[in-house]
Amino acid sequence: MLRKSVLTGLVILVLLSACAKPGAEENTPTAESRRATSPSATVVTVTSATPAESTMPAATPRETALPSGSAETVIRERDGMEMARIPAGKTWIGCASENNAGFDCNPDELPLHQVSLAEFWMDRHEVSNAQYALCVADGVCEAPFYQRSATRDDYYGNPDFADYPRVAVSWHEAAIYCEWAGGRLPTEAEWVRAARGRDKRVYPWGNEPPSCELANSLDENNGRHCAGDTLPVESFPQGASPFGVLNLAGNVWEWTADWYHQDYYSVSPAENPQGPERGGTKVVHGGGFDYSWERMRVAYTSDHDPREHKISFGFRCVMDPSELNLDGN
Repeated sequence: MLRKSVLTGLVILVLLSACAKPGAEENTPTAESRRATSPSATVVTVTSATPAESTMPAATPRETALPSGSAETVIRERDGMEMARIPAGKTWIGCASENNAGFDCNPDELPLHQVSLAEFWMDRHEVSNAQYALCVADGVCEAPFYQRSATRDDYYGNPDFADYPRVAVSWHEAAIYCEWAGGRLPTEAEWVRAARGRDKRVYPWGNEPPSCELANSLDENNGRHCAGDTLPVESFPQGASPFGVLNLAGNVWEWTADWYHQDYYSVSPAENPQGPERGGTKVVHGGGFDYSWERMRVAYTSDHDPREHKISFGFRCVMDPSELNLDGN
């Protein structure tokens, strides 16, 4: 859960005092130019059980979704973020044409291939407005240029939305935050691993079609939006991934570390792929509150200029085990 320390009066004061800078959208400084020394994460709770993976049949996909609090987790000291352990293992990257919710596979989702990944820890939810404000207060992150959401003019600076995702964030801003917090943005393969586990499920919760009980998106049953804007970062526990990670489908799109290339899956290494060495756009996954079910598929890949500030874009971070202070020393 979000820790009360994140929502203290100090944080709210920072939120209320933040203001947007005038002027046109500009290139944001790289993460390296704002690198800050970050403390190790402090363990608050680590359960004895490791989240189990399984290849569940389509009829019972939700049985693999871990309820809140059952995943093996740690609390990151700097921003109070709860992180879930994603154990080392294999994952399927790309689209399985025989199990794709009736949609066609896009060319850049092919070929379906399996990769092996080392252990890492991922934020259980998207970075919130309140958490981002801590980085602003430290003088590392800049106050958002766009402080509204899709339907709310008073969003980032409003304590009513402190536990809602930070939106309209560029890739550069997201990378700066993750470095400040002691981590980094996930690679595309890590993002898929956290969302899919080791099977070929269509959505993080399994193969069951989306609904407004599982994710914040466009409801294709009635053509209406579930909310029409963001919802709190700890919403939809029934839509959690096999490792208990929330909102990997819907709510906001999420930046990854990787450059995009439409043919990368054809040349991806079999172990710990890092994406192309260079490119012009960055990989984005997950779909958003205003997007269709087809784009919420784990396999769906979008790409955007890292300088863009899209109203439905957010992010989360990952950390390597070596960056965590798991023994308390």
